[in-house]
Amino acid sequence: MKRACLLAALLLVGQRDLAAQWNLARMQPGDAQLHLSMAVDPAVVTSIGYGRFTSMFGTITRLGLEAGAVAGDAELGDYRVRLSADVQLVERGAFRVAASAAFMTRGTSNRVFRAVNFGSDFGATAGIYRRTWFLAGEVGFDKAIITHLKHTQEYRDEYYAGAKDGWYLNNGGTGRLGVMTGRSLGGAELLLRAGIARTQGGEALAVPAYLTVGVGFGFE
Repeated sequence: MKRACLLAALLLVGQRDLAAQWNLARMQPGDAQLHLSMAVDPAVVTSIGYGRFTSMFGTITRLGLEAGAVAGDAELGDYRVRLSADVQLVERGAFRVAASAAFMTRGTSNRVFRAVNFGSDFGATAGIYRRTWFLAGEVGFDKAIITHLKHTQEYRDEYYAGAKDGWYLNNGGTGRLGVMTGRSLGGAELLLRAGIARTQGGEALAVPAYLTVGVGFGFE
């Protein structure tokens, strides 16, 4: 039961609704971006975020902060806060490669348990970036590093009085492989992402694919 609860805590909080970065060809150091996205991952997750582009080590870097929650009247009180950094590694004409790293705090609660997880996400994208559109492939791995689990009194009373609360290490992770594309419309940018996801053991998730739609607004 404990392992099932931990797995639920990982899988029910979406983690891929933020693109590693948006159109690198449009953004320059000093620019900023506010974005809103909705993802099926595997629940319907709505996120809002802010990113700031700067120059570090002679290359474009995006520093971002994002908060997300499950949309609608779901039983689960799921949320996520994410700090991220995305770095452009290669630029050859319109072809660009970028890497991303993020630290995340995720939480979920229901009538059985409450859980808070701390994890990381590492990824990379490569593709064609032009001023009005881009198309790229992405790969990444999301790791749940440590989770604090606390069972509710209702669970103890009805199912198992001896359930133990506490911190659990090595809670698993998910890998992803997909594509993303964006189209610029004036000062706004539309984003579409889709791909497949697997556990770190190679098993399919309850919803094996992810889909994200988003809109971003760039400003100085």
